[in-house]
Amino acid sequence: MIAKILAVVSLVVLPLSVAMWHKSHQRPVQYRYDLTLYKSMWVYMRDGVCGLEVLSMPTKTASRSEFRNPLRYDPTPMRSSLAIDISSKGPYRRTWIVFPFWLLTGLLTACGAFPVIRGPVRQLWRRWRGRCIACGYDLTGNRSGRCPECGLRLR
Repeated sequence: MIAKILAVVSLVVLPLSVAMWHKSHQRPVQYRYDLTLYKSMWVYMRDGVCGLEVLSMPTKTASRSEFRNPLRYDPTPMRSSLAIDISSKGPYRRTWIVFPFWLLTGLLTACGAFPVIRGPVRQLWRRWRGRCIACGYDLTGNRSGRCPECGLRLR
């Protein structure tokens, strides 16, 4: 049940991921969100790469606001397209997560396709192992032509 819910959510979010990937090539942008009074998050989108930076501050400096600015430089650490970096400088702590949009799109597609592919693969695996394809009951030595567990007619 959880796999099906995850699949539906991922297939709903998939077009958003593709749109953000396209937008990051058209117009690089950065967003700032204040998570709490002590933490702010910057979101950078440029050339198919998304960078998330969380800044933890020792004092209440956030203003509960959102900013959107055009991005004219590459803010990601080491100009990488896949990285996780945690650094501290004095009382400030920066956490970076950088990932390409194609990775997010691929993961969402795989999560959406998992329940669709799982059924035929499970049936094939059960047939190879000599089990009932409906319930998985071991049919070794069965000559009746039916599964004793679920009653499925065997082929």
